[in-house]
Amino acid sequence: MTELHSHSTSSPVPDPLPVDHAFVCDACDRRWYYTRQHCPSCGACEWSTYELEAGELLAWTDVAVTPNDVRSPNRIALVRFDDGVQLLAQATDDPMEIGDRVTFAGSYRLRDGGRADAPRLRPVE
Repeated sequence: MTELHSHSTSSPVPDPLPVDHAFVCDACDRRWYYTRQHCPSCGACEWSTYELEAGELLAWTDVAVTPNDVRSPNRIALVRFDDGVQLLAQATDDPMEIGDRVTFAGSYRLRDGGRADAPRLRPVE
């Protein structure tokens, strides 16, 4: 069972929150990935975090033309996790097909000298 960690807007998000964690609203059970101050469904200020496990690869593409300091080609993947959370993120260069199970491969710096870590996805072994 996934452990929940409760928070509210008076208690800031842990810095940094692990890239494999998502959010669930304590009031309406809506789930989402990226940090927000309020629930996108009901506007509540109290939410919990939990660890995302595996999801299904819905689509992926290799981007050939990228901004400065971003690798090229840059593989981007769209994933729907088992709880319904969807995420668009970089993926490893491992072979993958639509429908494959994927999970987090840790985090990376999007750009050289960048500030924020971002998630990276990989096929489940």
